[in-house]
Amino acid sequence: MEINKRTLEFFSILADETRLKILFSLTKGSKTVNEIYSAVGREKMTLSAVSHQLKQMENLHIVISEKKGREKFFSLSEDCKAGLHETTLEL
Repeated sequence: MEINKRTLEFFSILADETRLKILFSLTKGSKTVNEIYSAVGREKMTLSAVSHQLKQMENLHIVISEKKGREKFFSLSEDCKAGLHETTLEL
């Protein structure tokens, strides 16, 4: 069985517990950094750390951001959604 590169990269990125929690929080729709911070757990990490993880995920095209007024909303990218769908089909 051969694993395609996209699937491998997707799971490598999600090996980090924080990024996985962020991903799960975004499966229900777009959220602000503060909403993601609350979903991940304020007692577990700082707001700055969540922002840093979101930036990494954005650089890797897992999440996208859209500025609405003074707020920045994050959501799963189409590539990420396709990766999730493809992965579940392979399982």
